Amino acid sequence: MKQSVLFEIKALYRDNFRVTGFTFGEGEESICIVGSMRGNENQQLYACSRLIRKLTELEERGRILPGKQILVIPCVNPYSMNIKKRFWTIDNTDINRMFPGYDQGETTQRIAAGVFNAIQNYKFGVQFASFYMPGAFVPHVRMMKTGFESVDLAQQFGLPYIVLHDPRPFDTTTLNYNWQIWETNAFSI
Repeated sequence: MKQSVLFEIKALYRDNFRVTGFTFGEGEESICIVGSMRGNENQQLYACSRLIRKLTELEERGRILPGKQILVIPCVNPYSMNIKKRFWTIDNTDINRMFPGYDQGETTQRIAAGVFNAIQNYKFGVQFASFYMPGAFVPHVRMMKTGFESVDLAQQFGLPYIVLHDPRPFDTTTLNYNWQIWETNAFSI
């Protein structure tokens, strides 16, 4: 396992803002898993920590396929996680509505651009997403109709439902949509 800072912003009054990734294996950028993007996504962060533990064990036993690389990003928004605020702490913007980002833009646009630059070339992308409305949900895979969606691949997750929908205007700035536009097989779980 290799731990690296994928994106960093210098901070004046606290520790620097960092998005950290954990890479397993070497070679082709095969799959990227993104955990929490919002400060209240605790389950996503926990799932990534368990995944990192398991992938570390598998890599130590030589069980990662040669020539393939796996990247896990447990948290894209650690500042908001620290204070349990759903969106960006300063201006209440949603990082997952800023993709593919703009490296000269507002802070959340810069974060999205830095993260997207690091992950845009992966063949597969999985986001442990949350939903904008509260409620109890059956586990499912979500994808948008972009011309690069694959229901057959989504079935491989073994979840009971696949939700496939036409992108709405606000969907075009999400990680899942932009991954697909850049020809990554993207899934939100």
